[in-house]
Amino acid sequence: METKNSAFKDFISPILVLVAICFAVTFLLAFTYGITAPIIADNTAKAASEARSALLEDANGEFEDANVELREYEPGKVYAVDCYKAKNGSGIVVTVKSNSYGGLLTAMVGINKDGEITGVQITEHADTPGVGTKAHDSTHLSQYIGKTDLGSNNIKAHADDVVEATGASVSSSAVHKAVYCALEQFKAMGGVN
Repeated sequence: METKNSAFKDFISPILVLVAICFAVTFLLAFTYGITAPIIADNTAKAASEARSALLEDANGEFEDANVELREYEPGKVYAVDCYKAKNGSGIVVTVKSNSYGGLLTAMVGINKDGEITGVQITEHADTPGVGTKAHDSTHLSQYIGKTDLGSNNIKAHADDVVEATGASVSSSAVHKAVYCALEQFKAMGGVN
């Protein structure tokens, strides 16, 4: 009889305790996620709205979803994820995912009603800090401002116009492709309607 109690105490009891702990932790994680998920979503939406306003100042912070078919330049590698147009018709802001060194980066590109790039901002990335992120620097991104056409998605073909960030050729190319995709989105829409 003692061996039965000893077996329960030595083997089954610890398993039951671990299962109970796992259930409790899972419940607490789900509860925490339920509370924080709407807050995170709200903060993400506010940050995106602020970025749009900074990229297209003439919009006066008033945007609406453009409700257009989004461009997929390279399936799974370079594609638009959203497109917002200014309510006053001053331009659009396109959010693009582009395959970079550390994985997909997210870029927002402002384009005015004349098809000129008004700004580029990298909002999310996993590139190497200090190396790949050189292509995300405002100095590097500012070389796109005022451009209406990049000719192609190949940054090396535009060495006179757009210079790669030193030591960050993959990240520079990813940014270039994202901006190119945004311009293609603008053209596919027929401009701002």
